[in-house]
Amino acid sequence: MKNYLHFFLITIAAYAIHKYILLPQLELKDTVPVFFQHLLLGGLALLIYAVGEFMIKNFFSIAGVAILGFMVLKMIALVIFVNTYDTEMEAQPAVKYIFIACYFLYLIVLLLKIIPLLNIELPKNTDEALNNE
Repeated sequence: MKNYLHFFLITIAAYAIHKYILLPQLELKDTVPVFFQHLLLGGLALLIYAVGEFMIKNFFSIAGVAILGFMVLKMIALVIFVNTYDTEMEAQPAVKYIFIACYFLYLIVLLLKIIPLLNIELPKNTDEALNNE
């Protein structure tokens, strides 16, 4: 539950920084809905984490494939989003760069949360195991 809260807090912080600091500082218009960008990026990251956590607990052998599959679906959704707002992003190229930076922010947070779940603790080498080899 703590990890889900982290995703919500990061989404809220990223939205606030984007909306109230970056846009005014760079003098950009809000032509591409900032709230929808962060809802999409944060929501999909949270969905991938939830699916990954479920798969790791129940189907560990294919959890990595499921996570990568959902990451590809996330990329497809984001390509559709960028194509929808293509003309707005062409008018203000900085909007596209901010979107890419936000994408990588959510990707890094997702990876930092999922990698510890995927790590397997190997049994420690004991004297008996070493003698049997």
